[in-house]
Amino acid sequence: MPQRSEDVLVTGAAHLLAGKYFQLAAFVMLAYDHFLTFPQEVERIWAMRFSGATLLFLLNRYVTPLQFIIIIHAFQDPIWSKKVCDNFVVFEGASTVAMVAVCELIMILRVYALYNRSNVVLTFLLLLWIAQISVSAVGLRTGFAVALPPELTGCILTGSSSIFPLVWVSPLVTDTCIFALTLWRTRKYISRSGAAPTLHLFVRDGVLYFLVIFMANLLNTLLFFLAPEGLRAIGASFSQLITALMVSRLVLNLRSNPSSEEDEHSVSYNVRFGGTGKDTVSTIWARTLGDLGEDVEDVNNYTEEPQREEYPMNRLQ
Repeated sequence: MPQRSEDVLVTGAAHLLAGKYFQLAAFVMLAYDHFLTFPQEVERIWAMRFSGATLLFLLNRYVTPLQFIIIIHAFQDPIWSKKVCDNFVVFEGASTVAMVAVCELIMILRVYALYNRSNVVLTFLLLLWIAQISVSAVGLRTGFAVALPPELTGCILTGSSSIFPLVWVSPLVTDTCIFALTLWRTRKYISRSGAAPTLHLFVRDGVLYFLVIFMANLLNTLLFFLAPEGLRAIGASFSQLITALMVSRLVLNLRSNPSSEEDEHSVSYNVRFGGTGKDTVSTIWARTLGDLGEDVEDVNNYTEEPQREEYPMNRLQ
């Protein structure tokens, strides 16, 4: 038996209210974490050498909340016309794709560092990243603003095309590859637990954080395909904001590692990446990676070349 129009309106209003509450709660979570970690940001970001990783961190840290202030306003303001909403959802979708791409790039650089700056891994992940942006852009072209009854308020991006879900599926594919590569790299460290002082930092930041991001994006994708029509996009805001939060925490925690000190950076750059012309690319990558790679190099050196460790002669007597 078909639902009456009043029932449809009540159900739609309940779904819309749930989406607004969920979105606002996710934003409060991000803002509260920003407040909690701001002292660490001042100490570990502003007082340190500026690098490409720093730029990516700042984009993720500050552009994302500004983006969501605008989006939340669009969800709540009743005076926005349909024409304004139709134009706004283009910004909403494009900015979301861009900010998710920034987070993904930080994670890609981290995995690149975990694999001891493997060009094969970097090339694979960058190609995947470019494909993600391209596919998401194609999906966004089929999106439009939800047509709400006059009684309801909100500028919400949706789509009826079969390719629109690629906006959410493509980041999940990238996250899956990043998480799988991280787990694969972790296997050689698990058997050497305690071998290096940065091991637990690596496990925490390389696995736990990526797992949270992967699960959030998986939940968002499943909701889009399995939830009732009015709730399909309810996980989108949470997915993006928890990703931004986890990536910020990742960078801040890596900067807390002793190897991230300014003078140690200078030494590491001078020793590992000389000033010759052929090393220019390596120097650029070192400055771009910043603290995303410093902590794991000692672990790699220890596990791959344990025979080079030296002991005082009196310990052998």
